[in-house]
Amino acid sequence: MKILNLLLPTAFLAVLVIGLTLFFTTEDREVSEMENRELQTANFSTSVQDIISGKLTKKVESYISDQFAFRDDWMKTFVKFQSVTGKTVIKDQYYVDARTGWIVSKAADLVPEEELDAFVDDFTKIQEGLSAHDIPMAFFTFPAKATYIRKPSPSFVPEDMGIKNNARLHEKLTANGIDNTKIMDAIPKAVDVHDMYFKTDHHWNMFGAYQGYLALMKNVNERIGEKIEPIPFEEKNMSCLPNDFSGSWNKVLYLTVANDDQICYNYPESFENQFTVYMGKVGEGKEYTFNDIYGGAKNMDQSEFVSYATGYSLDYAMLSFLNEDYDSDKHIVIVKDSYMNAIQFHVASHFKQTTILDLRYTKGDPVDLIAELDPDYVFFAYNDRNFNVVKQY
Repeated sequence: MKILNLLLPTAFLAVLVIGLTLFFTTEDREVSEMENRELQTANFSTSVQDIISGKLTKKVESYISDQFAFRDDWMKTFVKFQSVTGKTVIKDQYYVDARTGWIVSKAADLVPEEELDAFVDDFTKIQEGLSAHDIPMAFFTFPAKATYIRKPSPSFVPEDMGIKNNARLHEKLTANGIDNTKIMDAIPKAVDVHDMYFKTDHHWNMFGAYQGYLALMKNVNERIGEKIEPIPFEEKNMSCLPNDFSGSWNKVLYLTVANDDQICYNYPESFENQFTVYMGKVGEGKEYTFNDIYGGAKNMDQSEFVSYATGYSLDYAMLSFLNEDYDSDKHIVIVKDSYMNAIQFHVASHFKQTTILDLRYTKGDPVDLIAELDPDYVFFAYNDRNFNVVKQY
């Protein structure tokens, strides 16, 4: 009996000792690939001010949580437990339909008026700055998956405010004299939005990106006064990778949601030879080709997971495209987020020169940066969930 009485505390102490040993001997991870975020490391301040304010305590708590031994395995088990026990919102972020493989984001609230006003104020200043250099601009929003894929989800979930938020934003842009449009308005109503997006990622798939490309080119044509014919979506140009897909939302759920997502491509063979690309301004640094920038996952082993980024393109501060087979001799600049990555070569194929900018990775005043490029037209193209595209500089 005495042995049995000692068994539980002995086992507890053994687990505690092993856990602490692993915690202090395992090298800290700086980033969680699954959660797509930076982890708290031991590199934090121990100043008197941080101790008094409570910042140190919070950082220590985050450090212990983030660097806990076998954290990913524990979290994966936790996610599975939530799913099995019928929890409606997994990790307080997503609805999961295990039967179909769809992951639907938690409903968004109304964006505060002051946040929308600050967003519009930023673009008003940019437009004023560009106007001083005689550079016209327009602002477009791509339809985000989180806004347009609301089913399958439980019938009792609250209404998502994404469409209303975007409508309010465009009303304010118009009131401030900024040329703008919702790209979704130019996508045919007959297109089923469920065909446009990955089930387990926050981006659109190749078919959805192509619908966005068609609608984008329609609006670009109207602004530049040309009639450029878009590249057709042809079956002979369609190819898909056999690799399993690592969707951004599924990664947050530790890849627990089975699905049939695939990275697919649809582009003409000419893309592989008609571009010279620079990671910066034209003529600066090394020259790159289409295959250096686009579709890196095609070179990966079939056993490896592929993602939207590896499947199409990583994000770069600046890409400059020189095109040998163009429809227009104009130089356009597109300031974008990652929704543009799947179709940036499609758009660039129509112009003599195209510059793609991502303000998340640039420094300085965007007006000065764009003015130095001296384009004929600037188009801002962001997914309609993105309300933090212009950071203070």
